[in-house]
Amino acid sequence: MGWLDFDATASERVSVLLRSLEEPATLDVLGFGTVRDALSDMLAPGITTIHTRLRYFLFVPWIFQRLEAEHTPPADFARKLRDAEARLIDCLRHLGSGSGVIGRVAGRRLKRMPSEIYWGGLGAWGIRRLDLSIAEYASASATGRRRLERDDDGNATVRAMSMWAGIPPPPEQFLHREIDFKLRPDEAQALIECIRQRHPNSLLAYLCAMPDQPLDIEFPWELPTDGMPNRLVEVLHHARCFSELTLGPQLLYNVLVSRRANDELGWNTGRVETNQLNQLTQWVSVIEGQHQRLCSWVEDRSRFWQLVDGHSGRSTRSFVNEIASRATADPQRFID
Repeated sequence: MGWLDFDATASERVSVLLRSLEEPATLDVLGFGTVRDALSDMLAPGITTIHTRLRYFLFVPWIFQRLEAEHTPPADFARKLRDAEARLIDCLRHLGSGSGVIGRVAGRRLKRMPSEIYWGGLGAWGIRRLDLSIAEYASASATGRRRLERDDDGNATVRAMSMWAGIPPPPEQFLHREIDFKLRPDEAQALIECIRQRHPNSLLAYLCAMPDQPLDIEFPWELPTDGMPNRLVEVLHHARCFSELTLGPQLLYNVLVSRRANDELGWNTGRVETNQLNQLTQWVSVIEGQHQRLCSWVEDRSRFWQLVDGHSGRSTRSFVNEIASRATADPQRFID
């Protein structure tokens, strides 16, 4: 996988994939993950469920800017970066359990520091302007070099671009006093501008103008569509149909696994099975209640596959098409 050294974006994706193998409950046994990720990128690009506090999108660049200003040598960069992030953990620890502090318990021993978690998102939002890995950035920042576009004779054709977009400066005594996740108005506005400029048609950009809209909403497709761009309305429609139709197979898989664990391993999985069967009953009601809409979606799936083109293999498409057809035809029979 040496080619990954030359593509920071691909490197980040593979790194996330490899790390997911170390985490519990991350198996994508039914193969829906690629489609889910494609829809996620359209709605909320640059973030996943591990990104829970916006101010990390500023904490991390502030730390890197400080290291760059100090002309930190590449040999010392990783150590000093970890030192700075450990201090950040200390400055946030006062917020307590459940506050979203990364590494609150592990501290300096934390395996994945915020810089690694947020590096991809910083690039996706345009806060990080250059497609460099952290190691490449460390080498470039130490010498003040920047990647330049050059003509055939090796002459620079554009001015060097700074690594970071214009963001507000850190608060006084950053990393030397307690800090919290509350955004200052100028910080919030800077993040909003980055999102709107880089992903103007995303759900993320739409909600920046009305942050109170999703407070009491469980699913994004429950948002009012008045004034919402047509493209976004369409993506939400496809996301909803895909989500509702593929929930049943996931619950059914859980039932089968729990039964097998009971039979072959002797585990007491009765409560798990009962819970999943109850959810399956609710799923049948949802499918029957939305039958006409879901049937229309199943009959015209070509637009959906065009939307997520490049994010799913032939086997995934065949499997989704098959279960969608069976689920809409008779959801109770599908379960039985």
